[in-house]
Amino acid sequence: MSPLYLIVLGGMLILAGAGVAVRALRPAPPRLTAVMAQLNAQPSRPVGGQAHAPRRERSWIPAAAVAAAERHLGAREQDLAILGRSRADLAVTKIGWAVGGALFPALVGVILSLAGLHLPFAIPIVACVGVAAFCWVNPSRQVAEDAEKARKEFRAALMAYLVLVGLERNARGSVPEALEEASRDSGSRPFRLIHAQVLSAELNNQLPWAALKELGRRINVEELVNLADTVSVAADGAAIFDTLMAEARSMRNADNVAQLEQAGKANERLVAPNMALFTCFGALLVYPAAARIIGMG
Repeated sequence: MSPLYLIVLGGMLILAGAGVAVRALRPAPPRLTAVMAQLNAQPSRPVGGQAHAPRRERSWIPAAAVAAAERHLGAREQDLAILGRSRADLAVTKIGWAVGGALFPALVGVILSLAGLHLPFAIPIVACVGVAAFCWVNPSRQVAEDAEKARKEFRAALMAYLVLVGLERNARGSVPEALEEASRDSGSRPFRLIHAQVLSAELNNQLPWAALKELGRRINVEELVNLADTVSVAADGAAIFDTLMAEARSMRNADNVAQLEQAGKANERLVAPNMALFTCFGALLVYPAAARIIGMG
């Protein structure tokens, strides 16, 4: 068999393996019966505290390996909480990526060996370890980045929620009703988190602002903790409409300043590439004339 056929066959095997890996790591689509049952279900009191995020079952990963990986995740609990992910879910993801990263260089080495190109034994070993280490660390880094984006989205939604709570407080006069009704006005994830927390507090006969404060600390959003402190004062009869409006304006101003700073940093990062592009373009224009002058000399 010629080397070309071996390379083509190896490429087909790599693509097939990548497809199987993606199929294994992608969450399965929900069943229609389960979705309809969840939509028709009545709210019930949580049992045993907070409900944990559902765990993705992976029969090919031993439970002992998942438990060991959970102790070395490299991700904060607040980041996982705001993303709605469990430690087991992240552990399964890291194990899957690490195993795939370790097998990929070995597969490439086998294909090259079949094609007649023999590499030193140390190169595939180092490549397997390096790629596996990168694939192990990368999911935790991605969780941190996704959590930061989720917090920005949560703060943006919280600005609107502040205004809605103030309006509902003026219309209804009851702080718990204002908190619950304002959380129903949007189907975005931040509003759903707030609504679930307020509803859980109502079912457990707890104060809703205490539940919101606990949620803010769990997902590391200080603005939600401040909102809980503000509405707790309103529960004693204080007028908070102006306070909530001022807090919303302050958050908008802070968000605008943060976006301007981010835009400025992006412009600064573009300076070096622009200078390099200008230098290369100038050298491309000058080189023919300079080479001709040097050749004549």
